[in-house]
Order: sequence, then C-alpha cells, then structure tokens
Amino acid sequence: MTTSISGLLLEAGNLLLVGMGFVFVFLTVLIFAVNALKAFCERFPGQEPQAPVRAQAAKAPSAAAADNNVIAAISAAVHAHRQANK
Repeated sequence: MTTSISGLLLEAGNLLLVGMGFVFVFLTVLIFAVNALKAFCERFPGQEPQAPVRAQAAKAPSAAAADNNVIAAISAAVHAHRQANK
C-alpha cells in the first residue's frame, strides 16, 4: 500500500477545508441562534421570579445583645482606624 506524498497532502488539505468549514458553519448557526434567543427574550419578557418570603424567628435576647456588641466593636475599630490614618 504505497501512497504518495502528494496524495497525502491532498487528503490533508481536504480534511482541513471540511473541518474548518464545519466549524465556521457551526459557529455561524450558533451566533444566529443566540441572537434569536435574545430577541425572543426581549420581545416576551417573563415574570420576574419573586423571592421567597421567610418568616423571621425571634432572636433570643442574648443573641441581640451579642449582635449589638459586635456592631459597637466594629464601629469603634473603624473609627480608630480612620483617626489613626488622617
């Protein structure tokens, strides 16, 4: 089974053209499909999903006090940092 170099190069060129042509056609179809989907979504906007409403559980008094202490500590740290870097 002897094949010439020119025959192999011709087959490689054909594969190159067919492969690149297929990729070009696929990407072109993909661009048109994405643009069509964009136009469809702009024309028929759906209803925005509503965020689920959670019932807030009552915090224990110690948790509220701890939150206030954390907020006070952070506020004091930010104030001290701003005063030091004036």
